[in-house]
Amino acid sequence: MHEVVLLGSEYPLVRDIGTTYTQGRWIHPDRVTDYNVCIHCIQGQMQVVEEGKEYFLRDGDIMFLKKGVHHWGGEGTLPGTSTVWIHFYDSPNNQLELPAMEQTALHQMLFAPKQYECTVVLPKLISVKGFPHITRKARELYELYTSSRPFRHLYLSLETMSLFLEIYRISLTRHLPGKSDALVQKLAMYLEEHCEEELDTERIKSTFQRNYNYLSTLFKAKLGTSIFCFHERQRIMRAAELLKNTSMNITEVSYALQFKSPYYFSRVFKKVMGESPSDYIKNIYRMK
Repeated sequence: MHEVVLLGSEYPLVRDIGTTYTQGRWIHPDRVTDYNVCIHCIQGQMQVVEEGKEYFLRDGDIMFLKKGVHHWGGEGTLPGTSTVWIHFYDSPNNQLELPAMEQTALHQMLFAPKQYECTVVLPKLISVKGFPHITRKARELYELYTSSRPFRHLYLSLETMSLFLEIYRISLTRHLPGKSDALVQKLAMYLEEHCEEELDTERIKSTFQRNYNYLSTLFKAKLGTSIFCFHERQRIMRAAELLKNTSMNITEVSYALQFKSPYYFSRVFKKVMGESPSDYIKNIYRMK
């Protein structure tokens, strides 16, 4: 409840960063903010209540508080508690409804603009004990914030995004995949392996021994995109690799990947990559 959401195409805009070390009785402020809050408890115990739900942050815990949601503290914060906190704004576009971020194939070398149109849902409360680089990174952010480095607000946003993505990655490792997750992962790998072919729903049904509508619904629920769109994007990524690394022309690539026609291939390529195959080739040569 009240999760903080990041956009894949934009960075969190840092407002300020600070540290807290409690001596004696200390209670978290009672407030509603127009910015999100990240609290990293280095040691001790901090009590925070958000909309009536009570949380206790202990050594190595990180919590995200959502803007516009009432939060406050109580008597549960102990003397000697040390924290690093980050206050950050949402981007102006953060009200858009976008799919969740997908796991990217390790061998993938090309990324289309649409792959950045995604959301990252940060965990409400997570322990990063055993990940000392997270604490080190948080302290480095504070040092950067208090420095006089030029454009430090931009560097802070970049580095904060990096920190939050690492926290998100750790949160994913805490959830062992169930049978449905494993099935979707196998299907995604299958689609990558068959990206040079047209989508064959009958063969997918036969391979996975499942109703295609069931697979399609499950795939969309887990990855935020349809089987067709995922496969289409894999084909275009493969096409881009061929255009970049071989002497094949647009027509040859379109037929090699079993598109109906070069015209249809060009339409799909532009939809996925944001530019036509011919413009993509021109840009490659400009870069070289």
